[in-house]
Amino acid sequence: MIRKKSRRNFLVIALISLSLILFSNVLASDIWTECGKKIKEIEQSKDGRIVAVVNGEKIYKKDLEIAYALEEASYLYKKEFYQKLSKEEKINSIKPPVQKTKKEVLNEMIENLLLLQAAKKEGYFISEKEARDYYKKTMKTMQDVISGKVLGDVESAKITNDMIEKLVKGWGITREEYDKKTIEQTRNMLSIQKLLDAKFKQFKAKSKDLVIGDFRKEYITLLKKKAKITIYENNI
Repeated sequence: MIRKKSRRNFLVIALISLSLILFSNVLASDIWTECGKKIKEIEQSKDGRIVAVVNGEKIYKKDLEIAYALEEASYLYKKEFYQKLSKEEKINSIKPPVQKTKKEVLNEMIENLLLLQAAKKEGYFISEKEARDYYKKTMKTMQDVISGKVLGDVESAKITNDMIEKLVKGWGITREEYDKKTIEQTRNMLSIQKLLDAKFKQFKAKSKDLVIGDFRKEYITLLKKKAKITIYENNI
């Protein structure tokens, strides 16, 4: 049970970003189809190794590999877009993408788990209904843009929808299954944001010069100091 719960928690923090980037300018390709295939292969493997334990909760090797597969696909996508802009000489203000290492991805997973644990402990974990409603509203907005019901970047909305469809196809799951997984991640991420917003207001009262970006780092550092974290370097 612990293993299954952990995989749900980490099944890809990046999945939610796929659903919420409604107006990102990206190129259509098979990168996400291949990513889906890789995720399916990872899920079917028998590797049960643990890469980290955070306050008693385990992060499995499979969780890390899935998250890294999505990071790699995201990097390739951004790189493809950057190269397109480079040819069109429109990159004066855009920096080339940099791919994260597997250790960096694991560190992000650990940080997100710490924040999620804090959100649950302090009463900021939102309901499943709230997460589902938020996700459905987001998806409806994308479809309304595509159909022309509301103003927006139609091309980018279509590309984002196609990106999700390619991932789902390669993964070998239905769109409904994808939505269910992503709603769960939406719940986690919105809960974390609710926690950070509340904590920021508390800390802001003591330091008027505090900015949200710096606060997030400081708060995570505080959580890490209090946490019991074990990382199995040989399994990364």
